[in-house]
Amino acid sequence: MRMVSRMVGLAGMLVMLSLALPTQLHAAPGDKGAEKADKGGDKNAPLASMGGVNLTVGEFQALMNNSDKEVKKHLLENPELMKQKIGEAMLRKYFLAKAREQKVDQKGDVAFMMERAREGVLVENFLNISAKVPAKYPEESLVRQAYDENKSRFMLPQTVNVAQIFLKYEPNMDDKAKQDLFKLAERYMTMVQKKESEFASLAQKFSQHPASASQGGDMGWVPLNQLLPEFQKAISGLKNGEVAGPIKTPQGVHVVQLRGTKEPTPRPYDEVKPALTKMLKDKKLQENKDAYVSELLGKTQISLNEQSRALLK
Repeated sequence: MRMVSRMVGLAGMLVMLSLALPTQLHAAPGDKGAEKADKGGDKNAPLASMGGVNLTVGEFQALMNNSDKEVKKHLLENPELMKQKIGEAMLRKYFLAKAREQKVDQKGDVAFMMERAREGVLVENFLNISAKVPAKYPEESLVRQAYDENKSRFMLPQTVNVAQIFLKYEPNMDDKAKQDLFKLAERYMTMVQKKESEFASLAQKFSQHPASASQGGDMGWVPLNQLLPEFQKAISGLKNGEVAGPIKTPQGVHVVQLRGTKEPTPRPYDEVKPALTKMLKDKKLQENKDAYVSELLGKTQISLNEQSRALLK
């Protein structure tokens, strides 16, 4: 039983899509092409497949090589995230293949938008080259200053160390049985409050959440804002060691104990330094672009032909 609330959106869907391809993301026994790819010898070896469309090792490697260095490093260090990104790339290539199969790229409005997008990439890269930021920018002192001035944007949320005794609803359990569980949870809570028994001992014996029960009910440190609202409300105002409940959820009944609280604190400088560095580089690049365009317009005016403008309809 998890007490942390979850959000499912498009990103979650793509994660599930990538996880649905486990056999396609690993070399099959006896797959010589995959074995060559593992050794870096065949960039054309299929990395993933979907509906007859293949994503090759070389194609995905090119995507990684054209990503931010920190993004690539993060991918290589996180196998599950790598699997997700492969799934996203595979899905994108599948859609591209289907679009070309149906000649969507040859439709007038689509062809026009594709050409405009191509032009946009060329213009953006030309400006990036013309307004290039020095490789050593920003200096360490500038990054540190940005950190000191924006600490409130990099706060770690309040976290709590909580423990629970969880009594699970069984399938088709009737209201009376559920009420009996509630009364049992009340009894456990009273035993702790009257010091008739230790919370950890009761959790180990009676909690039906195996992972935490083996730890005396300990759920570890959790950001307060990630707890279910019922738990946030129950532990509000508790002192360390105090218990609250019973709490009803769709899964069962819980008794919780607060074991510790950490107030919001700024994230360590080294942790946010890469993001700050990128932010400052991006800001400087935009400033350089604006200056480049202003200087250009100051030297070379745009001349408008009014007679030709009148022909526009």
